[in-house]
Amino acid sequence: MREKELRQHAVCSLCEQPIGRAGVPMFWVVKIERHGLKVDVLMRQQGLAMQLGGNGFLAQVMGPDEEMTTPIGEASTLTVCLTCATDRALPVSAMEGVVQDEDYAERVPR
Repeated sequence: MREKELRQHAVCSLCEQPIGRAGVPMFWVVKIERHGLKVDVLMRQQGLAMQLGGNGFLAQVMGPDEEMTTPIGEASTLTVCLTCATDRALPVSAMEGVVQDEDYAERVPR
């Protein structure tokens, strides 16, 4: 990660504190995506596997290789400091609404 990208990740998306405040030079960049299953595609693939003697691997090779999920909404990329990564119990669904503010790193006092 080069300087420009690091500056975009200089602040934790969850606590809005600088990433190095714990004293350890580590942080996480987390990408959160929500997907919905395409039940009709899953059923077709399972049917093919059943026709091929229950062999899912053979069905994977012989089948049409369709998309089995569809993305729901936009993906979120979050910066998570060491403190939030180890001390917070936060469900992924709660993190999904947090948006990385790319200009926030520039406004944080150093």
